[in-house]
Amino acid sequence: MAELNGRGEELDLDFDIPSVEDLQTEVFASDIVHKDNASSMNILAQGAALTGNITVDGELKIYGKVLGDIISSSSVIIGESGLVEGNVKAAGMEVAGTFRGNAEVTGEFLVSSTGKIFGDLLIGTINVNAGAKMNGSILMTVPESCSYDMVPIEA
Repeated sequence: MAELNGRGEELDLDFDIPSVEDLQTEVFASDIVHKDNASSMNILAQGAALTGNITVDGELKIYGKVLGDIISSSSVIIGESGLVEGNVKAAGMEVAGTFRGNAEVTGEFLVSSTGKIFGDLLIGTINVNAGAKMNGSILMTVPESCSYDMVPIEA
């Protein structure tokens, strides 16, 4: 007897499930293996509070409260309900909640319209959405590979 969906139509259930050997081949493995060092995602849920320093080898999403310094090999994301009071060192950072501290971010620093930042930033690039609140200094680093030769302007 054929399986029917909610509209009375017959479902096509004839599909192949890959074997363990198939999953170990390069074609399948490339779809499921992370190519970067950020192979893990860590989440602090809304309502949770953590006091102390955090070091993670992957992305960290914060919807709760962290009182302490954070070091991440990937990105630190502070959700709208999130609060971080401490310094952050990461490859990338996004703030939609509240951040009180200094940050050293080698890549992109994104501030959502709901983001509030109180502290100094040393960053690679920045993207600030309208409505964001920021109080502190921003220093953007210039990669050493860039060289700027002064060219005289002809009058």
